[in-house]
Amino acid sequence: MPRTASSLPLVLLIGAFALVGCAATDADAERPDPGSSDAPAPAADDTSPTACVTGQWSADVDDLADQLGSALADTGMTVITTRAVGTQTVNFGEDGDFHFDNDLVVAVDVQISDGPTMTVAQSHRGATTASWGWDAAADRPAMLFDDYDDSGYTVENSVSIGGVSSTTPIEIPPIVDASGQLFVTCSDDELVTAWEGGLFITSWHRV
Repeated sequence: MPRTASSLPLVLLIGAFALVGCAATDADAERPDPGSSDAPAPAADDTSPTACVTGQWSADVDDLADQLGSALADTGMTVITTRAVGTQTVNFGEDGDFHFDNDLVVAVDVQISDGPTMTVAQSHRGATTASWGWDAAADRPAMLFDDYDDSGYTVENSVSIGGVSSTTPIEIPPIVDASGQLFVTCSDDELVTAWEGGLFITSWHRV
């Protein structure tokens, strides 16, 4: 099989999970302290600010896998199945601490034209930490991040074609120190996040 045919899903998965994971924020933007006067006060309907988002949330990983399959299908790939095993959780501290824990594997089965089925999987293990605050200049609830540390976070790709498998650890793409905002909608038991310019919308349920 041509090398480009086998490498393309990996490239797409790496890029996709860079967006699924944490966040992209503007390293040069002002990051207000959530406890400072620059941070917005809790709204009357409590749909976004600190009082609502504070606490631990668990991602709907099956929905993320479905979105990833749809993104790959949009490139012209014949996606057969997608599946997710494990968890992703985030914790937003009222004091501005952020913790993102991963124990997740997502796999996509792709039918190669006139060939065997290829299974591409990506595992995410470990934790990342950061500090967070509201973007006071945004026209809707949006978070910014700083002090990102991914030293405890590993990502590994595996590809299986015709019973032959290979596994490759990868360098984690920049997540929190790039450009962008995390847009947030929050209710008592559901949090929905979407990165500015990102491909995915993540639904979280309160733990």
